[in-house]
Amino acid sequence: MRSLLPASLFARVLLTLVLTFGSFALITFFTVVYYALFPVVQRSTADLAAFMELSARTLVQLPEDMQSEYRFKLLNDYQLWLRTEEEAPANLRYYFFPYVLRLSQALSERTGTQVQMQSNVVDGKRWFWVDLDTQQGHVWAGFPRDRINTKPLEGLFIISTLAMLLMVVTASVLARRITSPLTRLAHAAEEVAKGRSPEPLPESGPRELANLARQFNETSQQVRELLADRTVLLAGISHDLRTPLTRLRLALEMLPRQTDPALKARMERDLEEMNAQISQAVELGSTLGAGERHWLDIGNLIGEVVGARPRIVWHPVRRCVQAVNALALRRILGNLIENALRYSQAPVEVRLDCNHRAAVIFVLDRGPGIPEAEREAVFRPFYRLEGSRNRRTGGSGLGLAVARQLAVANDMEIHLTSRVGGGTVASVRLPPTHEPSADNAADADDMDTDSALPRSPAA
Repeated sequence: MRSLLPASLFARVLLTLVLTFGSFALITFFTVVYYALFPVVQRSTADLAAFMELSARTLVQLPEDMQSEYRFKLLNDYQLWLRTEEEAPANLRYYFFPYVLRLSQALSERTGTQVQMQSNVVDGKRWFWVDLDTQQGHVWAGFPRDRINTKPLEGLFIISTLAMLLMVVTASVLARRITSPLTRLAHAAEEVAKGRSPEPLPESGPRELANLARQFNETSQQVRELLADRTVLLAGISHDLRTPLTRLRLALEMLPRQTDPALKARMERDLEEMNAQISQAVELGSTLGAGERHWLDIGNLIGEVVGARPRIVWHPVRRCVQAVNALALRRILGNLIENALRYSQAPVEVRLDCNHRAAVIFVLDRGPGIPEAEREAVFRPFYRLEGSRNRRTGGSGLGLAVARQLAVANDMEIHLTSRVGGGTVASVRLPPTHEPSADNAADADDMDTDSALPRSPAA
């Protein structure tokens, strides 16, 4: 079952903090309302209910010549309007207002009968009315909305908005402080995975994050040292092995003329094979990092890699200018084409799909194909589907490993899929780029990639 939590750590921390602060704010709000505001409202409505009932009873007991003066005084001094007419005020209807609800309850408790206040608008001002039953008859008591002078809904909206804003801002700051070091760590780890050397992470902040940054910096330094040691080791092995190989080649040339030519040819092939395997092993450990990118026409580069090789079908396409590491792309394409030619007896097709953001190069063969479960394993060094170490049947198992490491280091992607009708499709997705400027396009026209950059041995 798929989790309902957000995918990113920042979103999860933010959601946790918002829910926590929000729950605390709601608990605080209801606590203040129940233990502070509600008792005040109860006392206020009880006093107003008593004053309204007492005023109505007093009015009906006064002589008629004093009632007008009393009503006038109540209206001016206390904003309470008393009507002794039998008919109710015009256009009365129910109007929701929390304070009036509580006042209706207080009046009901004092009079012993169910009382419900109603409302109308008089001269653009809202009034609330209640019918009070006295011994001398009914009295309509009313007061304007201004007498209460409270705006609970507006206040609740302002408080809720400010509380939510403060919660989101505070939670965002806290979440960012927590996740920013982890985000930097993730980016640095990606750089290390691509064969680059990122800048050391700042070892500051909370103790746990500072320790994590310190450990990563030490591990990154160890990885750089291991890679450097690997390159030095492979270079040393290459030098040490090529010295006896040179002596063997010299000894082979000095064999008597009556030596069997077939035996001599086999020995020469073995020496060439050993030399090629040593070269690929050294290639795996050196110059596999990210290189400088230049604007160039990908179609021209593919044409130079394909050259005049037999069994390769390549139809030049329209202009496709991208910013790439030309040396890395040459070696990647050369290794993929060599791998396709080795396993396929039919022609190998090379295609280019270009658009404004990126370009994809396809190498299609009609070989036996690669099982889906093995498509990632074949990129591991020295891994081969064919178990023997015979180069004629499977090579050394380093070509795809070199291509994948070069692609990762230069922000390219290599994927292997099955081809309809049998065979394998190897695709190289170049890094997304923006439209080149006029100057960059002119540079791509003038650049001679064949002379400016060395070719891969596989090309």
